[in-house]
Amino acid sequence: MRSPVSSFVLVVLLAGSCSSETAVAPPLTGPTPSTRPSPDPIDPTPTPVGTPAPSIGAFPPEIPTTYGPNAAAEDVPPEALIPAEAIPTGEWFAFTDTGVTILIAWAETGEDITRLPRGIGVWRRAASAPHWRLVSARTHRANDGVTEIQVTAADVTGDASDDAIVFEGTGGSGACGTWLVLELRSLEPIFDRDLCDARVEPSAGAPGLALTESVYREGDAHCCPSAIRVTTLDWVGSRWLVTERIETPA
Repeated sequence: MRSPVSSFVLVVLLAGSCSSETAVAPPLTGPTPSTRPSPDPIDPTPTPVGTPAPSIGAFPPEIPTTYGPNAAAEDVPPEALIPAEAIPTGEWFAFTDTGVTILIAWAETGEDITRLPRGIGVWRRAASAPHWRLVSARTHRANDGVTEIQVTAADVTGDASDDAIVFEGTGGSGACGTWLVLELRSLEPIFDRDLCDARVEPSAGAPGLALTESVYREGDAHCCPSAIRVTTLDWVGSRWLVTERIETPA
């Protein structure tokens, strides 16, 4: 898939997860009664830059770190940016003031498609050879349980430069997984949460994030949450602030 990206490790490699049995919150429907609390910081606080990477463990081949030709992003072969014997599972282009960034996800082959080593790399173009260089990556061992990696590239911080919303899915009826936001200029991970029955996406009034969650109260079956909550978050340079929280009966 080619379309016009934690804690991530800068220039080299890096891993995370979650599991449960719940379904992604459905889109909001009907009226949306709203409360507008004073802005407050979201928990957890952003992961600091330079957080040590977990061991890459069982991921055997090394990730390539350069691609020499001065090719346009769409002309760089995905296979040149991932480990040997791996297959590309997704590719996305993000646009920043440093130029086009390539984000590419991969999986290693194996008999059990639900338990494969996976990873994602961030590549930038350089003025001198080698012209494409790996600047950040994140890897998962087979037993981490990651079954998919998806990316949305959008400006969610308000700096007129794309950021990457990364979803590392671990499956289950709740579409559980880790949601990450990577600030692509600094390569700083600024949001990192394990969630089920939830999704993270650019807010309707972007820049900003919208966190949509199913709200379960005592006695609710998993099929039928009591409400859907949408929390809008704005980035204020060092943390996320809650600027709106809307809860709608399901």
